[in-house]
Amino acid sequence: MGKRGNEFLTPDVREFVTEAFDYLAILEKCSINHSANRGLLEQIANGFVKYGSTDNFIKNINAWVKSVCKIYPELKFDHDTNQICATIDLHDQFIILDDELMNDLMPIIEVQKKYGLLIRWKSASAKIDRTAPLSQFFEYIETRYPVIKDRYKGLGSSDAGVSKEVIMDPRTRRIVRVSMDDPDTFRRLGVLVGKSKDEVEGRKELLMNFKFTEDMIDN
Repeated sequence: MGKRGNEFLTPDVREFVTEAFDYLAILEKCSINHSANRGLLEQIANGFVKYGSTDNFIKNINAWVKSVCKIYPELKFDHDTNQICATIDLHDQFIILDDELMNDLMPIIEVQKKYGLLIRWKSASAKIDRTAPLSQFFEYIETRYPVIKDRYKGLGSSDAGVSKEVIMDPRTRRIVRVSMDDPDTFRRLGVLVGKSKDEVEGRKELLMNFKFTEDMIDN
C-alpha cells in the first residue's frame, strides 16, 4: 500500500512490481554517476515530483531542505552554485541541482509520481508494520527472493535424476523442431536469452506472468 500525502493508494501489485522493477538499479546507477548517497538522491527525486522543474525546485529549495533536514540534519543548499551539500555517514555530498540530474532521475521520478515516495508494508511472519521510502521496501523484497541452491550450465552438468525430472521425462518433455524459416521460434528463443531492449522486456513480462507453486521453491 503506497501513500502520497493523506491519500492511500492500492495499486495492482503486479503492475506496481513490473513498473518499479529497476527502481533500485537505476537509483544505484545515479548514485555512482553523481557520487551521491542513494537515499538522498531518492529524496531529491521527490523534490522534482513536488515542484515539477529544476527552476521551480530551486525557488522552493528552502522548504525542501527544511523537510529533508529531519532525515539529514547537516543538509544545506549553496545558492551560488546550486549545490545540495550534506555529510552522510562521514561522507561529504555535493550534488548540483540541474536539468541533467532531473533527466538521470526521471525513471525514479515517474515511479514516485504514480505511487508516492513512501510505502507502508506489513509482514506478520517478520513482525513488520512500517512506512518507509520505496528503496527500503525494495531492499526488503530482495531479501525475500527464493534462493537457487542448484544451478546447471547445461545438460552435461546436471545429474541424470535432475535431467529426467526437468527435461528428459518422456511423459512431460516436448521436442520442438527449429529451422531457419521459423521466425516465431527464433523470437521465442530471443525472449529467453536475447539482450535487446524488447527481448529483456519480454523476459520480464514472461517472469511476471509465470505461475509459481510452492513445490517449485527449493528453500
